[in-house]
Amino acid sequence: MPTYLVHGFRWPRPLIRIHIILQNLDDAAAEWLMAPATYATLFENFETLYPELMTSLPSLRFIEQYDPNDTTSKSQPYAYVCDQVHEVSLGVDVDEVRGKGLANDAWGALVELRDKIAPGEKVAWFVVVNGDIERWAPPTVGLLEGSAGGSAGSGVSQTSPESGGSSVIRDDTVMEQTKAQPKGFKKWFGGRGLRKPESSKNMRNSNMDNSIKSDPGTPPPLPVAGTAV
Repeated sequence: MPTYLVHGFRWPRPLIRIHIILQNLDDAAAEWLMAPATYATLFENFETLYPELMTSLPSLRFIEQYDPNDTTSKSQPYAYVCDQVHEVSLGVDVDEVRGKGLANDAWGALVELRDKIAPGEKVAWFVVVNGDIERWAPPTVGLLEGSAGGSAGSGVSQTSPESGGSSVIRDDTVMEQTKAQPKGFKKWFGGRGLRKPESSKNMRNSNMDNSIKSDPGTPPPLPVAGTAV
């Protein structure tokens, strides 16, 4: 159960939520600022908003107080924004730590940062107890959107019958086959139209000619009644 002696100010939880919403910090969890992704996101955001102040606060940290036996609260009413953090293992001489003092530029930058994000809060030394620094952090908006995007991408395949792209492919294929069909018929019949079947008269005359050519000594057959010779 880490215990910290910190110098800084309290950042009320409602103001933390408002800051994260107004700055569109999708990767920050307002209920637990000690989460690595949240710390990195907020630190980068502060460097963008207050570059001059952050130059004097290179070791700025966010510390949470937490009691694992408290099962009724999802988060504490505030977090701590600190320019100095000392972890207390067994004991510490508070006067010795405080006697090291603070640089004037760091003190002024911390006070000005307090005025911007938590006006009215006191800048002082605090003892903060955290029962579980690696506690579960709620998912951020960025993480939820990333999960939703991944599940949507694993949906219906682009080549499946349900997809719009496949229907276009099928339609184009049918159209091309339809356009190619007349060419196939033309090639099959050699570019000529369909021939009409021969009449029975022409067929009989053709048979007679073939019989005469095959056996010249045989007299021609008698004409059929009603047929001109």
